[in-house]
Amino acid sequence: MNEIKYRHEIKYRINGGTYHILRQRLRAIMQPDSHTSGGMYRVTSLYFDDIYGTAYKDKVNGALNRKKYRIRAYDLSPDVIHLEEKIKNDNVGYKKSIPLTEAQYRSLLDGDFSFLADEKYADTSGGDMFASHSAAHLSPAVIVDYIREPYVCRAGNVRITFDMKISACVSGFDIFDRGNVYESVMQDNDLVLEVKYDSYIPEYIMQVLTGISAAQESVSKYIICSDRLHAIY
Repeated sequence: MNEIKYRHEIKYRINGGTYHILRQRLRAIMQPDSHTSGGMYRVTSLYFDDIYGTAYKDKVNGALNRKKYRIRAYDLSPDVIHLEEKIKNDNVGYKKSIPLTEAQYRSLLDGDFSFLADEKYADTSGGDMFASHSAAHLSPAVIVDYIREPYVCRAGNVRITFDMKISACVSGFDIFDRGNVYESVMQDNDLVLEVKYDSYIPEYIMQVLTGISAAQESVSKYIICSDRLHAIY
């Protein structure tokens, strides 16, 4: 069994001016994530919820212990697909993740979770998702899409990301459908800043963060995009 590694997460809603100032300062003290192409990549995630809307309600109600499932792809490529389970316990959280083939992704999209009953998925996001589906029937809830600009620091295992052009898919639930229609869910000049770390943030990074003109805010891209979809349908 893999050891659970809890991480802290802080979020801010910032404007374009703050973004340009902050990114210049962070680029001097942190490294761009090596997985990016040109310093950014596109993130597209299909979130699932059960028949009771548990994931949505737990987040809105501020439940201390909650979880949600999503399938995530990058730059709309089926070459790398992950099934992720995000678990929140009070002020810290952790993530379980397994790779999916495109065929497995299609199976989940069609409502067939049976392959996740295999013993090899025990104690993984896959096994947990199968149990949740068996108990309360999970189904696609919303696609969240955005551009991410990430920076990392080995000290404290700090990861800081700027998420921009956040949009909800309002036409379907297939990540790879090139005909998807997306609607922006934030002002054009607004971004979400996320700061994730293990146990501490180095002082030189903390000084940069405390100098920004933005208040800490529990911004949920899942909730914002779900609300946009619900407003339409």
